[in-house]
Amino acid sequence: MSLKKYLNFKLFSLLALLFIAFSPFISFAEDTSISCDVVNENERPEVLDKKFLKCQEEIMRQQQLIQEKEKEAASLQRDLKLITAKVNKTKTEIKARDISIVNIERDIDKKNQNIEEINDRMGDIRTSTAELIRETADLESITLPEIILDSRNISEFFMDLHSFESVEASLRETLNNYKELSKKEESAKRELNEKKNKERGLKSLQEIEKRKTELAEAEKARILKETKGEEIKYKSILAEKQIVINKIKNMMLKLTGGGELKFVEALRLVRVAEQAVGIRAAFVLSILTQESGMDGAIGANLGRCFYNTPWKNKSGTVMSSTQKPSYLALLSEIGKNPNTTPVSCPISKDGDYGGAMGPSQFMPKTWWDPVSGTGYKKRTEKVTGNVPASPFNNLDAFTATALYLSDALEGCEKIYSSKYSRESCAAAKYYAGSNWKKHMNGYGARVANRAIEFQKDIDVLDSQ
Repeated sequence: MSLKKYLNFKLFSLLALLFIAFSPFISFAEDTSISCDVVNENERPEVLDKKFLKCQEEIMRQQQLIQEKEKEAASLQRDLKLITAKVNKTKTEIKARDISIVNIERDIDKKNQNIEEINDRMGDIRTSTAELIRETADLESITLPEIILDSRNISEFFMDLHSFESVEASLRETLNNYKELSKKEESAKRELNEKKNKERGLKSLQEIEKRKTELAEAEKARILKETKGEEIKYKSILAEKQIVINKIKNMMLKLTGGGELKFVEALRLVRVAEQAVGIRAAFVLSILTQESGMDGAIGANLGRCFYNTPWKNKSGTVMSSTQKPSYLALLSEIGKNPNTTPVSCPISKDGDYGGAMGPSQFMPKTWWDPVSGTGYKKRTEKVTGNVPASPFNNLDAFTATALYLSDALEGCEKIYSSKYSRESCAAAKYYAGSNWKKHMNGYGARVANRAIEFQKDIDVLDSQ
């Protein structure tokens, strides 16, 4: 080996050793350069993805700490540490959702841009189509006598005929392209709407979770103030609180056709929707109590009629003829007998028809219209995983209620600034649809007031 080759080999070996020796420090520096911290909207997608992973890792660590603390015997110090761990976990989850919101907002921008591009292309096609139609009309306007009397020879006529066929072929191709673009536009708008719903849900959930952290921190401060660090005082406070908690948990919510449901169980079901849709549990429970309740019991007025019960109205039955196809298709799908499945009776002050189904009192076409392919059935299935979703199933019904309220709140948020007014508005829309304004101060206000009371109970349970 020559001296030059030997020196090059040694230099290469030295550089390789240096790289191996310092690689742990290099990778360590890279790993710690990104953490689960405040999100900058201008950050690159790959940076946001890494931050999101860091947040998920931190959430898992905090969850593990919570589980370890929950195994320990209850004590003042343990419970204070447990509150701190839960607050930290929730704050980290909020940061993770902030990242998700930024990503969704970017997706929305892309979808909007995509729709604009499709619209531009559709505009070009409309212009081209108009020109082709004019050309076709010009060629079609030539009659046989004109051809015979025309001084042009037969070959010129056939050239015109070829032009006509060519224009027709171009027109067919253009129209087919337009149809394809229309489908793409419809799909893009649907995806955009889904993204917007998801963004709105996440932002609403952020408000709910932030409130939980504030309550938890206030509870921690209250405990420290009242106990002054003394274990005996804390045990006394804890015992008194447990009596209240047990009373709330064991409140019975009666469900006609579905037995009885404890408040804590109803809350568990509604919180599935709260996490997925971002509608607070207290508001959904209040709607359910007001909508199908009697004497404050959810579901006690679920229905004392059947869809074909004779009634004095144009259809001659409890259910409107326009609702029956959806109802019969739905009950066939979920395997229920329409003749023995109860629905709501008409309420004279609200109209000539009844037919609302289940604990959330959904009308059949609102739940699912098989003709138009619209309704809350498919969206509910995406959240609960129950296929087919049933308005008579508690989880499905509660989730669909949250989805409906989410849609209603979107419009109400543009009109009202306070949460109370927005929820009164959304509740009135749930009850009366487009005729909501006349019911906002009655039905809507009762729902909003009851939601305040439910929230107090939920706050007590959350402070455990």
